[in-house]
Amino acid sequence: MTWLKKKMYGLFFFRTPIGEILSIIHSMYLHLKYSFSDRSPGKDREKLKYYLAKHCHIVEKGLALPTPRPAFGQPKIMDLIVRTKDYEARFGRDEIIKVVRDTIREYISFHDDKKELLPKGFLDTLSRFVNESTSEDKGGLKHLEKKMWRAFSLESYERFVLHRHSVRNFSDEPVDDEVILKSISISLNTPSVCNRQGWMIHYYNNNSAIRDLLSYQNGNAGFMASINKLLIVTGNTKAFTRYEHNQQFVDGGLLSMNLMYALHSAGLGSCPLNTCMPFNKEEKLKKAAKIPNHEKLIMMIAVGNLKDSFSVARSEKYQLEQVLRMH
Repeated sequence: MTWLKKKMYGLFFFRTPIGEILSIIHSMYLHLKYSFSDRSPGKDREKLKYYLAKHCHIVEKGLALPTPRPAFGQPKIMDLIVRTKDYEARFGRDEIIKVVRDTIREYISFHDDKKELLPKGFLDTLSRFVNESTSEDKGGLKHLEKKMWRAFSLESYERFVLHRHSVRNFSDEPVDDEVILKSISISLNTPSVCNRQGWMIHYYNNNSAIRDLLSYQNGNAGFMASINKLLIVTGNTKAFTRYEHNQQFVDGGLLSMNLMYALHSAGLGSCPLNTCMPFNKEEKLKKAAKIPNHEKLIMMIAVGNLKDSFSVARSEKYQLEQVLRMH
């Protein structure tokens, strides 16, 4: 009976389009269930936090324009303050509260020489709001200078990128947890939609757990035993709005590449492992990995130390003329 069930499962999910259709429907169901409405984010802590991040970033972007429009965004800013105070009353003062208040401080500072353009009641509300805490430089603008770029070059970056390969032959030397954590921390400087950073990174350093989780993935045959650490990057559906189903994969993909570059800069080897699988298998993997249902799998990343000498797939890349279309 078990053999027959496996046979039917294989036929259903891999020999017909029905399994893929169901997986797409299931993915959309999860998105509609957990994503937030931009009109009403609700009272869920994560959804409200991402809503605040989204609308706070709108103010930051307005201030970062070449010529910001004086007195811009007053209704959105009032809404941001109301919802921030609601969040603070419910969940306390955390990082997103600091970001919002410092961004509003920057908005007030922008109007230092043109406060007459702001309605007095509006300005008073802003002032009371920011005076409830001191500045911590968490939001607003960051001022840069072109000369900061002199330390970089396209040539050095090319050498760095061309030496990164997907490694499937790691040494037996254990990877230091601190190096992994530092690499993850550096990788977080990744752009995301409205700076919501709707990703999660799950880190596994127990050999038994790693082997179990890798058994759900079909691309690690032949080198599973040499994988020392495992990362699973996910997209947090609660960070996205109704029409951003694909955005979690875009943002999660950007983070994943940054993370692999960080690992590469630390002298480690890594290999991205896709998590394209039927929805029921994904649910089993998430359960085994202790990943909440509202997170979508982006990819696994296998990590290990490098051998003194090893081989990788050549993986010849397309030439520029094959992918570039000049318009």
